Amino acid sequence: MEEYYVMQLTKLASIQLVVWKMLEKYNEDPVNVFKKVKLDHVLMQQPGARYPLEKIAELWEEMSRRIKDPCFGLTAATCWHPSHFGLLGHALLMSRSLRATLECLIRYHQVISDAIFGRLHEDKKGGTLDFILMYTDEDPYPRAREDAALAWIMSVLRMNLQQDLSPVSVSFTHSRPVCAGKYYEFFHSPVTFSAPLANISLPLDVVDLDLPAKNDELAELSDHLMVKYIASLNSIDLITRVKKIIAEKLPSGNVSLDNVASVLCVGTRKLQRSLQQEATSFITLLNDTRMELAKQYILDKSMDITEIAFLLGFAEQSTFSRSFKRWTGQSPSQYRKAFQ
Repeated sequence: MEEYYVMQLTKLASIQLVVWKMLEKYNEDPVNVFKKVKLDHVLMQQPGARYPLEKIAELWEEMSRRIKDPCFGLTAATCWHPSHFGLLGHALLMSRSLRATLECLIRYHQVISDAIFGRLHEDKKGGTLDFILMYTDEDPYPRAREDAALAWIMSVLRMNLQQDLSPVSVSFTHSRPVCAGKYYEFFHSPVTFSAPLANISLPLDVVDLDLPAKNDELAELSDHLMVKYIASLNSIDLITRVKKIIAEKLPSGNVSLDNVASVLCVGTRKLQRSLQQEATSFITLLNDTRMELAKQYILDKSMDITEIAFLLGFAEQSTFSRSFKRWTGQSPSQYRKAFQ
């Protein structure tokens, strides 16, 4: 049976900067922890880079083994920054209301993760709006991660309201820890453990209030950008994605099959097989990308040949010139002159 290329479920790499800061708070070396689970921490600084969800689960398991405080997940509330969550992080802080904040989080969650995350349930008789945390076998939420998710959401809501916010109640699926007092101190509400669902229940008379920092114009722009970003995640085929990654990495001079496979969250051999099924190879796509970009750059008269060679990952201008002549039958200067 043929093995077809299938993208793994992924999560925005920069979110794990929250985990990095949590580890530092407990005097753990984040570099060692990330190495242990084979996650390249450099990717967290690369816009748009993503990690496989299965590796995120391993990361939280490793954290739980190292950190002895059973309530350490709550510290996520003090370790995040909007930039960690890409477009979504900033969009959340421009919402019109707390309800709109939660709706934005659910609607555009794919910006930060391919897995489902939550749903809302309104109880008009009870006067509450519940955010219910959801997860799957592909994206499990052990005790600490469940704590971190609800603590982070609570922190976002309080930041948006710009004042203290006490939920009607909060529930966790895990058993009551010895440090249960920390939950009451943080949430300022009744807390239930060993519940069938993890959720935050908010009063209806608060969730629709206009927020001080609301910005409808920027929120609409953010919506447009997030829709476009999600569409790009869903529609880009393998060859296009590989060529896009190659183009982004060319100026560094560090373009390899291993690097591209890492960004795509697939094994090197699997990527090789998938490209073979598309009747191509990594070297072919590398050369094609270089040639296409070279033609574009050379037609830009403001760029000199040395600069173009560097942008395409060539150490020497002479090497680039020979390659270009092999591709087109002309030297870079001859090609430029022909289109003047």
